[in-house]
Amino acid sequence: MAQILEKVSLKDKIKNESEFKKLYDKLLVDLGTYKNSLQGKLNFNLLLHPEVKCKIIDFILEIDKKKLIFNKRYLKFFFDHGFQLAAEEFISRSIDKESKLTHAEIYQAVRNVLIMNILQFFLGVPLKITPAVYAYSLLYPYTDNYLDNSNVSIEAKTNFNKRLSAILDGQELIPTNSFEKKVFSLVHQIETQHSRVEYPEVFESLLLIQDAQIQSMEQIRNKSITQNEILLNSFYKGGSSVLADAFLVKGNLTLSQMHFSFNFGTFLQLLDDISDAEVDKKDNNKTLFSYKNNNETIDSEVKKLISYMFKFSIKDRHDTQSIAFMKESIFFCTLLMIMFVIGQNPKKLSKNLYKELESYSRVRLSFFKKVAKWVPALFV
Repeated sequence: MAQILEKVSLKDKIKNESEFKKLYDKLLVDLGTYKNSLQGKLNFNLLLHPEVKCKIIDFILEIDKKKLIFNKRYLKFFFDHGFQLAAEEFISRSIDKESKLTHAEIYQAVRNVLIMNILQFFLGVPLKITPAVYAYSLLYPYTDNYLDNSNVSIEAKTNFNKRLSAILDGQELIPTNSFEKKVFSLVHQIETQHSRVEYPEVFESLLLIQDAQIQSMEQIRNKSITQNEILLNSFYKGGSSVLADAFLVKGNLTLSQMHFSFNFGTFLQLLDDISDAEVDKKDNNKTLFSYKNNNETIDSEVKKLISYMFKFSIKDRHDTQSIAFMKESIFFCTLLMIMFVIGQNPKKLSKNLYKELESYSRVRLSFFKKVAKWVPALFV
């Protein structure tokens, strides 16, 4: 793995940090006028403002061009292939149609849109917001937030899961409230693109992720669960989720495409788990990264995760140049996510592994703690 990673000197790290800060300060000044005019609405409305959008894109592409975060132009690659335009379309439609969702919840849905767009790229499907992409991505914030709501009883959640499973199985049910009406309508929207007769596996995959979600809820209540069981549940939840994404994108999949999608989902789930470790620990949600005591490091888990991500990114002999570059982009973007998390929680790693991980970063890991504060500051 070290063969594809380049070590960066401390001098170059500090130089990159300085360049990044200059670009950030300039963006902060440039956005000042618009922030004042949109005060109180500083969210996606600001991001979709034409001039603001151009300035933010210029900022991102300049960081990419100067190689301040990555050693290749991975971000430009995503822009060139239309990922930003797809995200904008989804955000705009969601703001217009989904008045009950907060902007944070729409952002949550955008993450799934990105995954489905990446799968469209891998599977040779045009990159666009189809009815299935739109509806399934919105199911996440609607259902997840309901199931995560501590004010909703276990009995109510269990009953909802049973009814949602019935709807996914093709049964006709009358919604009991506005929440069910919305969720059921999103499932029916998927049916407008994928016929149950022609694409039965689409709905089988949706039932699979629903079963994984139910098992995940049961895992929270299981006080004697083992670390191996936690890992298996994470793999099941993450793998089945992206497998459903892939079926929704293409309708039918080959066995190798199913394997690829499931494996993609497993390491994305582990990335979510490492990012949410602190919150999960407070909520008593057991994952591979929240399971340990506060004084224990996660060295072994991080090493295995990075190795697993690397294996996913290895070029296959059938891969085109663009597919191979996409795999490489995913590896380095996800590695950056790990660095970002560790930069804010340095005690999660031993000093030796922290230094080793930092040696491959283009900035010091502690710099990510500053970035985490700077980004929200753009919109307040």
